[in-house]
Amino acid sequence: MSQGIPVAPAEARDLRRVLGVWDAAALIVGIIIGSGIFATPPLVASHLPGTLGILGIWALGGVMALCGALCYAELAGMFPRTGGSFVFLREGYGRFPAFAYGWSALLVTYPASIAAVAVVFTAYLARLVPMPDAVRGPVAAALCLLLAGLNGVGVRLGAWTLKLFTGAKVLALGAVVLAALFLRRGAGANLHPLWGAPEGGVAPGGVALALAAVIWTYEGWTDGPTVAGEVRDPDRDMVRALLIGTLGVTVIYVLANLAYVAVLGVDGVRRSDSVAVDVAGALFGNAGQVYVTLLVLVSTLGSIAGMIIGASRVFYAMGRENLFFSWVGRVHPHRGTPLAALLGVGAISALYALLGTFEGIVSYFIFVSTIWLILNIASVIVHRRRRPGIRRPFRIPLYPLPPLIYLGVACGLLVQLFLENTRNSLVGLAIVAVSVPAFLVWERARAPR
Repeated sequence: MSQGIPVAPAEARDLRRVLGVWDAAALIVGIIIGSGIFATPPLVASHLPGTLGILGIWALGGVMALCGALCYAELAGMFPRTGGSFVFLREGYGRFPAFAYGWSALLVTYPASIAAVAVVFTAYLARLVPMPDAVRGPVAAALCLLLAGLNGVGVRLGAWTLKLFTGAKVLALGAVVLAALFLRRGAGANLHPLWGAPEGGVAPGGVALALAAVIWTYEGWTDGPTVAGEVRDPDRDMVRALLIGTLGVTVIYVLANLAYVAVLGVDGVRRSDSVAVDVAGALFGNAGQVYVTLLVLVSTLGSIAGMIIGASRVFYAMGRENLFFSWVGRVHPHRGTPLAALLGVGAISALYALLGTFEGIVSYFIFVSTIWLILNIASVIVHRRRRPGIRRPFRIPLYPLPPLIYLGVACGLLVQLFLENTRNSLVGLAIVAVSVPAFLVWERARAPR
């Protein structure tokens, strides 16, 4: 008889299962499509040969995201609970790795990333509403608190807000792609050379750097399962959301880069300081800058809202597992949201935005975040060996190829990240190491006397 982890009946203190597949997909797409697709393409193009090389690396990034999403889909089916990566680490490796992940996520990864995107929002907002530099930090901090509070009002309101932002950014990007491919004269000629080395040639290190940038631009699909405990049909909706989200973003990213090259040419993309602005200017004239500014504002708003939702569910799960203060794991009796966790995420993110110290901290944790991701993907193999009979509503097709492909590329990138940024990688590991005594103190305080 197979052992399984059934979905427990809802209690008053549980988050309600009110989200559908499109709500979860909007979370994934909303987080992934932030500011990266507007900033990363010139860096990627500078290391790759011609249009085919550029489109190929973005397609490869999509394949990587899909392989990872398939792994997360199997994990989410086995453990359909709120918390995502925290839950997977807890089930795969025990309490300490989950605590260490939550420690780094709470103090650094999530709030610093949210603050960074909020500052990008204020920088673009200043193009429409001039504001002194001294005001931008407080505006970014207020935005973090506002979106955290909005998500705290109700799960459905937060979901509809996120779907609105996500739909708007997808439609706006789609308009750029259609205009570039069908209205721009000479678009076909600009796609040449299809295969031509950039100045200085193609170096393995440069290709690795480009792939790392692409993979991080796809980052965000990992946050989908954080709401697994709130979807109505956890056996199917989370799987569908992960597949719809990753495949949808892959198509959008490949077509967006095709549009960039069609308008500017390969060399034009490589030389551009602001590729989306240059493309929109060529397509829409002076109104192009305003168009791109609005597009980035909507994209960053959706990304911030999604990250706040994902982060709050991790801290909520920590509170429920007694790996953080229990009040963080409570559901508001009337709102039905993890209000304390949401406001905590908003407050810490706002503090980072005010201090303006997030850029260096994010660079410290790129290496550490890659380690957590590798451990989560590897846990699929761990569970296949340790728990062969556990209930799996979804099984990875072509197993073990997807996890092995992801792990092989991710481990190679991990080595490259360490070699390229040894100091920052060691600082990130040192910060995580502080979680060891913190965990021992926490467990001792919890122990019965």
